[in-house]
Amino acid sequence: MSVFTGARIVLCVTGSVAAYKASDLASTLRQAGVEVDVVLSSAAETFVGPLTFQALTQRHVYTASDVMTRDNQIAHIQLAKDADAVVVAPASADAIARIAQGRADDLVASIALTTTSPIVVAPAMESNMFANAATQANLGLLRERGVKIVEPETGRLASGALGKGRLPETTVLVDVLRQVLGRSGPLEGRMVVISAGGTREFLDPVRFIGNPSSGRQGVALARAALERGATVRLVLGPSTVAPPKNAEIIRVESALEMLAQLQKATDGCDVLIMNAAVGDYRADEVASSKLKRGSVPPEMKLVENPDVLESLQGEFVRVGFAAETHDHTDNARRKLVEKSLHAMVVNDVGGSETGFAAETNAVTILRHDKPDQAVELSSKQAIADRVLDVVVELLNGASDEF
Repeated sequence: MSVFTGARIVLCVTGSVAAYKASDLASTLRQAGVEVDVVLSSAAETFVGPLTFQALTQRHVYTASDVMTRDNQIAHIQLAKDADAVVVAPASADAIARIAQGRADDLVASIALTTTSPIVVAPAMESNMFANAATQANLGLLRERGVKIVEPETGRLASGALGKGRLPETTVLVDVLRQVLGRSGPLEGRMVVISAGGTREFLDPVRFIGNPSSGRQGVALARAALERGATVRLVLGPSTVAPPKNAEIIRVESALEMLAQLQKATDGCDVLIMNAAVGDYRADEVASSKLKRGSVPPEMKLVENPDVLESLQGEFVRVGFAAETHDHTDNARRKLVEKSLHAMVVNDVGGSETGFAAETNAVTILRHDKPDQAVELSSKQAIADRVLDVVVELLNGASDEF
């Protein structure tokens, strides 16, 4: 189950032109199963209105005039108490100053002062305001008190200038919340190494042998591990999907690079999930310049790459992925035994809804002493959640013998 399912988050929107972006964050969290209570500061209401957020969250939206909740509880006390996390996004310089100083003269600051739940602050303002010593001192105070600060991004600002001060994209904020909510999860203190994406074996500087893996499933696995409290190393081949910024990302290109980096990454780890689609062959010789039309030899010698997963041995849980087009379960079970894995996840890459780069997947999870677990067509994030549930089982002592 996702850490977002049934969670309660108070989203405080303050006076920034980026306030409109908070509607996307509210919508995304709601779709993930979160109960979102939106609080608009007086300044935020000059940019956005309550009706938008009420429609997106299907809940009452609190403004500066709200002293009591709908069930006659004191608003700042009840909201602070009920929250699993409080998010201030966008956080203006003024809001940051109020929270840092312990002010209680508006609803946003009062909630921040009252809550004992984690607080996430995402600054958004003009770059000189962000760089100002006062703002930085206030952010420093908040960090010392355990507040999670999400650094703003660099780009075009409301003034038209380019600089650091943009509210991070919704995916970044959601990743931070995933980690915050999962801070005491079942994988707290565990190191999980995940491989993802495809590999490229170059024939010359511009041509390569590869596959259409997007890395989407592996990135989803990284997010699922983070929200269970794990520290995550993601060894990522060529990919079209942005990885979570709160994981350690190690970029690779070829199968040999993948192997070398995984050998380092798995040192001292608790779990390896091998999701990458690693190429089986590479060119015996790579041309130093582009092979021109007509000059390409009719035959090119290929050599076999090492089996990356089989090469990675150690005292850690080992989970493999098998991308198959036929005899799916038989092939996967053979690999489960031959590679001495704790679990093997197999999917049909020949289907339009389950193949490389698809948004969805359907898999079967094989283990040694458990019945095969079929996971019907669903999002790759939902698949990742099921795989990580198995990983937690294995780490908790229900591991398979082989």
